[in-house]
Amino acid sequence: MSAPQLPPPPGAAEWGERAPTDATPGRTLLDRPAWRQGRPGWALVHLAIASGIAVVGFFVAFIPVAAAGRTDTDLDRASNGLMALGMLAILASSFVGWLLFAYLGGSLGRRWIALSAIAGGGWIVAVVLFLSATS
Repeated sequence: MSAPQLPPPPGAAEWGERAPTDATPGRTLLDRPAWRQGRPGWALVHLAIASGIAVVGFFVAFIPVAAAGRTDTDLDRASNGLMALGMLAILASSFVGWLLFAYLGGSLGRRWIALSAIAGGGWIVAVVLFLSATS
């Protein structure tokens, strides 16, 4: 009794025509631009961008508070818990929104919608919390 014969090497003519793969061009991580591949240097740049979005969000969130007639005295007497939750909402939504924008697969429009919805939603929640804290 002898050992069974080994199959032909991959790609040999005996295998026949190769079946198409499921991978389509532009769908792998390496087909993305360098800034969307998740390398450490680019990840730090993305964190810096998200921090910048959060800082702008903090300033913009206080525009409706000032427009509602809240003064510095109102802000000094504000509930610290609600103010902290508002700032956390801006910070978290800015980071989550930008990181999804950078790394989410799909079209540019889909990524912009995700960033706008998440960062805008966090901004609206923060404004409501700020107005509640200062009333």
